[in-house]
Amino acid sequence: MKERDRSGHFYIAGLLLAAVALTVVFLIEQIVMPGYWVKSAVKVTCFAGAVVLYAFLSGRKVRDLIHLHRPKSIRKLVFCILLFFLGIGVLFLIFRNSIDLSSIRQSLVTKEGLTRKNCFFVFAYIILMNSFLEEAFFRGFISGLIPNRKVGFPLSALLFSLYHIGIIGTWFNPFILCLCIVGLAAVGLFLQFLCERYQSVVASYIVHASANVAINTIGALLIFEVLK
Repeated sequence: MKERDRSGHFYIAGLLLAAVALTVVFLIEQIVMPGYWVKSAVKVTCFAGAVVLYAFLSGRKVRDLIHLHRPKSIRKLVFCILLFFLGIGVLFLIFRNSIDLSSIRQSLVTKEGLTRKNCFFVFAYIILMNSFLEEAFFRGFISGLIPNRKVGFPLSALLFSLYHIGIIGTWFNPFILCLCIVGLAAVGLFLQFLCERYQSVVASYIVHASANVAINTIGALLIFEVLK
């Protein structure tokens, strides 16, 4: 499926662009700590900018770089969607007593600036736009930069996992956080498998978005203090 860039200059330049984008997003998240929409604008600029600039340098189309093609039949994805949605709910119930829900709610309110009035706009953006941005960047762009899939795919999954530390790093105790990091890396690999299996980032995006529906449902329950 993937057209690998075997020119050393090209894929090294791509990796450097990806590294700069991830570093800027991480620093904005951890040091500057602006409101959610400002952080999102920076993230879109960095991730999309890296892809577009690399497309310009390599002479390739953006849609080919991120594998934005019509997917094969996606009927079987229904099972994956249900698996992710229900799986997140089950995991939440299993580890609920080990999670400080009040601390997470406080972080959502103070750090992210979420309120009862704006949270549904934020969650809609996360599900519809942010999920696609992450899939295009990690599953499409980064994983395709390295000719060897045995290196490119795990690297993309690892970066996807570590990137989320900047978001959830203060939410959990060290044990739960380590589980999250390992789990996110495994999810990254599975989403990469879907992207390959259906020959399109659209497939992994649909499943990623369904997972965010489940996560944001929990987030909404926290914002409205249904969960305490």
